[in-house]
Parts: sequence; C-alpha cells; structure tokens
Amino acid sequence: MSGILCANYGHSRGTERECKGAWHGKCYVQSEHDKFPVMTASDLETDLVAPGELETELEVDPLRFRTARDGDHLMSPFQCDSCAFLNMQKRYPYSKSRKDALLLVCIRRVNLDSLWSREPETVKKNLGEAGRYLSTCTLLGVDTPFPPRGPFPLADDFGYKVACALVIRSLAKGRNSANVQFNSIRKVRSVMSNFVHTTPGGTGLSTVGIGESGGHTFTSSPTNSWWFRRFLLGCHKRMGDVWIPDRALTIDELHACLKILEEKWGTSKLEFQERLEVALTGAMLVSGFAAALRGEELPQIDIGFMRKHWSEGEDHPRQKHVPLVLVGRFKKMVGEKLYFQPLAEVSRSGMQTKTWLKRALGCYEQAKVFSGPMFRTVSKKGLTKKATIGDLDTLFHDILRQVQIRFPSILPSHVKIDDEYSVRRSLRRGSTSEAQNQQVPKEVIEANNRWRKHMRSRNVVPSMDMVERYSDAKATVMALVRYSQML
Repeated sequence: MSGILCANYGHSRGTERECKGAWHGKCYVQSEHDKFPVMTASDLETDLVAPGELETELEVDPLRFRTARDGDHLMSPFQCDSCAFLNMQKRYPYSKSRKDALLLVCIRRVNLDSLWSREPETVKKNLGEAGRYLSTCTLLGVDTPFPPRGPFPLADDFGYKVACALVIRSLAKGRNSANVQFNSIRKVRSVMSNFVHTTPGGTGLSTVGIGESGGHTFTSSPTNSWWFRRFLLGCHKRMGDVWIPDRALTIDELHACLKILEEKWGTSKLEFQERLEVALTGAMLVSGFAAALRGEELPQIDIGFMRKHWSEGEDHPRQKHVPLVLVGRFKKMVGEKLYFQPLAEVSRSGMQTKTWLKRALGCYEQAKVFSGPMFRTVSKKGLTKKATIGDLDTLFHDILRQVQIRFPSILPSHVKIDDEYSVRRSLRRGSTSEAQNQQVPKEVIEANNRWRKHMRSRNVVPSMDMVERYSDAKATVMALVRYSQML
C-alpha cells in the first residue's frame, strides 16, 4: 500500500531498483543528469522581501521535487519509466543511445512533476485515510476495496511526448531569469492541442452553448488528460514564476518629464518633426497617466473623433474637459469598437492634459492630418500604421533618461530605465498608485475604468455607435472627469 505501483507492471521488464513491479517512494528519485530548473530563493527579488522572509519550501525540504512519496500513486496516475518509454517509442530503450537516455531523464522528471502536483501533507493524509478504508473493508469481509489498476493501453494516452518536449523547452535561456518562464513553455501544449483538433476524430460531440464562446467540446488530445493536468500543475510549482513588473511612473517623475518637455517646446529653433515628437511624448504621458491606460490602449487614441468633439468639451456648461477617444480592436472584443473617456483639463497636481493633447492635434493640423491614430509610424513600404508599444517605449525611455540626468534625486542613476519602465504598465501603475495616495474613492476609480468592464463582460452591454456613446458619456461627465482631476 505504501509503494508506487506501476499500472503496467504486467509487461514491465523491471530495473535493479524495482521491488516486484513497484517503487518505494524514497527509491523513485530524480536522475543525476536532471538539470531542469527549480525555483529557489536566489531567483526572487530580494528588495521586495523583508529580511528573514526569504525561506522557501525548497529550502525547508531539500527533497522537494526530487523524490516521490509513499502514497503518491493514490493521487496521480503513474507509469514507470520503462512503460512510458514503451508507450511512446513502441520499443524499450537502447542502452548505448544518448537520445534514449535523455528521454528517460525527461520521463522521470515529468513523472515527479505529476506526483508533486499535490503537497506532502495532502498525500500523507490521503494515504492514512486509504489505510483506514482498507482496514474497514477487511473488517466487513470486502475482497475488492479498490477497482483494478490496469494495465493502461500500450499507447501514449497520457501525453508524455508533449510533457517531455515541454520540459526540454524549459532549459532555454530566459529574459528575466536563467531559464524561460512556465507561461512560455506551456505554449508547447497549445501546439499539440490545436493540431489534434484539426485531425479526424480530434474532437467529438459538442454540447449546445449560448453565443459564440459558449458550449463544450469533447477532445481526444492527450494534453487534456488527467495525468497531463497533474503534470502541468507540478511543473509550474517546480519552476515558479519570476515576475518583474513594469516600474510605476511616480507623479514626481511625470512632472519632471513634463518640465523638460515644456522647456523644449518653448525653444523657437525646433524643426517641425522635433516639435511633433515633443508634443506626442507629452500627449502620451498625460493621456496614459490621466486615464490609467495600458500600453496597448495608447495607440488606439484617435485624432478625428477627438477633433470632432473637442469644442463640446471646451463648451460643456458644467465641466470643461478633454474628449479622449479610443478606436480600434480591443482584446476579448469582436470587431471595431469606440470608447469615450473625458479627462480633466488640469489635474490637482498641475498636469496639463489639455495643453499637451491640443499641441499634438495642432502639429497634425499643421501637417494636414485630420484623422487616424495619434501615435503612428511609417512602415518599410512607406505606409502609415498605428505605433506599437515598442515605438512608444522609445519616446518614453528617451525622456526618462533626460530626467535621470537632470533630476537624479527623482530618478537615481542606478535605475535601469530600459529594463524597468515600459508604457505597457508603468503609466497605469503610476496612475493607480497616485490615486491611492490621493485617496480617490473606489467608485471614482470604477467610473474611470467602466469601459474596461464592457470589455471584460465580453460585450454583454450592447454595442453603441459614437453618437450614443458620446451622449451617454456627456450625461455622466462630472463623475468620469473626477479621476483625472484628483491626480
């Protein structure tokens, strides 16, 4: 009862460590050639952890992820290395084959990962309950307390091939850590799953669902097996996540950026292209910070619709505002969408939102550009297209480097700007942090993010055209402007 029984023990050739077709937990250990990554304390950001709190489960238990436990076989399907190899290759491994040796190392690794999908205490308690259950069955004279264990079919129904390829992928070099992250390697699973679903018999009957995203489909992909899901969970636990979020842009850094840009704008010798770049950098900073926009949302700001409703914002009887308009395709939304977000002309801290956006529109008007995306670039073929996050990061990093030189007390020289800042999240994180500092009420923050709720609801709210959306926004402009006004 305490061993790890191989369900295919009937056709297993066995190894010198096996005990009558079964493994003891302490005998089933990782290969000495196993170099697959395991999260340790040294992989974490020590600056974010208080002294003495950097102890991890791996350091408490040196055998974590490295050996099986008695009772693992009662919680996760298990096939020994030889059987898994036979299921994959339809033969036993050759003793002198390096490829076969590597595959066996991978099989041992993925098996241990599947077993470690459950914590030691959970396995221990389950094993204890199983023992009590057997004792009860013996008392009652029940001869078959558990259903038969196998054997499993002679086929890779568990998904060992994909699992082994996935852990090999984990050895690749990462950007923010020694190895790639789990979220990158799990894409290997998607490749197989998508391919299987294109084959005859890859998908079975589908249940009736509501809408395009509703319903369920039966699939024959091995990557959806019970064992594979256990493996993925254990693999994720072993690898962990090295998360390096974009550094938040502080309100002081923002105003330092705007101060430098204001000085440049006042220079009379600027060429038109330089003046446009200054205006766009300022517009990017104030719109991203005032509306708490993500990097992928900034390129959706539209010149034409802002020009169309600019005077209505200036002439509003109760709250003058800047009509920020986003147009395009948004994540989890179908088709082109348009969202209106009124912003305060000037924030509490003195951020001149209207000034910088008006300067950007004025530069485009001078170049006779009256519609399209505010942030744009020209392709190699000479075509104008929306700017990417990378394009905006170039402007963002450039002005931050100038702040670092001019105002080292605000942005110290040791900060790695290119690595730590990005319009992807820095402006939004800075905005929400400042909102907390200014004690902006929760309902005001939710009002500012209301259009994102439409996106997250998968368009449950009926789509509206521009007139309806703008009319709707004008009716609540007093509430919508409060967020940017309080920053």
